[in-house]
Formats: sequence, C-alpha cells, structure tokens
Amino acid sequence: MGPSFYEYILRYVNHDANDPISRLANRIHSDQSFPKKSESFDEVSTYLESSPEYSKLLVIFDDTWQSYQFDNF
Repeated sequence: MGPSFYEYILRYVNHDANDPISRLANRIHSDQSFPKKSESFDEVSTYLESSPEYSKLLVIFDDTWQSYQFDNF
C-alpha cells in the first residue's frame, strides 16, 4: 500500500510557484474537505469534479494521477 493521492501531491506544494501542478497541490493542501486517505481515482475525481474551485485544474489532475500511479504502483 503506497501513499494516498493527498500524500503524493503534497510534494508539489509551493506557494511561490505558479506552475499547474503546484497550483493543484496548493489548492488541495488548503482544502479541509479533500479525501486525504483516498487512493481511488473515482473518489478523488468525483470530489474534484463536484467542486467548482477545481474546474480549471481537472486536466492537471488527470496528468498528475498518471504520475501518481506510475510512481507508486
């Protein structure tokens, strides 16, 4: 069992950066309701799709999820 997606994305938190993955990571990091223990694409994707704050970051999520799977499974 590897890290959750939340644990994985934390490595990209950088409040001074403006690259797409850092913007996603910063937003997730500040989201108290994010499913922090999830390793499920469906659960995380559904959560992000239902939150308007993530609408412009969904493409970045798809790419990041692929990296997460490659790095951890």
